[in-house]
Amino acid sequence: MKSILETLTNASYFELIIFGLILNFGIFFCSLGLYTVLSNLPGSRRMGDQHPIVRSDVVLSLITVMCNTLVFIFGVLLWKYGFITLSENQYWLRVIGELLFLTLIMDFLMYVFHRAVHFVRQFNKLHERHHEHQSTNMLSLFVLHPIESIGFGLMMLVVICFIPFSAIGISMYLLINSLWGTIGHLHHTILPLSLLKLAKKSYVCTSEFHYLHHKNPDFNFGFYSSIWDVIFKTLHPALKGK
Repeated sequence: MKSILETLTNASYFELIIFGLILNFGIFFCSLGLYTVLSNLPGSRRMGDQHPIVRSDVVLSLITVMCNTLVFIFGVLLWKYGFITLSENQYWLRVIGELLFLTLIMDFLMYVFHRAVHFVRQFNKLHERHHEHQSTNMLSLFVLHPIESIGFGLMMLVVICFIPFSAIGISMYLLINSLWGTIGHLHHTILPLSLLKLAKKSYVCTSEFHYLHHKNPDFNFGFYSSIWDVIFKTLHPALKGK
């Protein structure tokens, strides 16, 4: 990690762009690969038909990758010019603590942001394109309006501008974010029923949780956990009491 940070410190703008594109296209293709593997696991159970992949979704997904690259470059520049301070913490227990804390903060902010784009009329128009996917496919995670993509990224940058996290903690969070986003947009339930019940009792978002949101956008705004939906009474009725 230290060598990567040193490379970024000395990188030119052109090198930052190339690094950002490689990183974000890597995340994109890993997400598609993971989606394919998980959807074909033995014992996975289909939730409705898969949304067809159309050309406009491919184009919008690539635009989302470009937007994520811009956010990455902006974040690196904020760090290089001292607006973001990275913690020197290397102890794994503290890194895990950072990861949990950052995930909790982002989970709440993403709940608020997600609910806003549904109920604030000016924002709702931006999010309509994503909800054309009433069922999902491997691109659904990336079918977002550019303002949404950049908005999510800037939200995280604001958090780490005010609270120092280690590079390892941030990297682990971004890994979990990609993993959860991919799982959330599966059109299959991949967990055995016993683990699915445990996940629900533990307020962990599953593919079923987000599938119900795409079917009924008035419920289930959480991303990593359902705790905020429980607190603010936006949990889908089908999940209550389970």
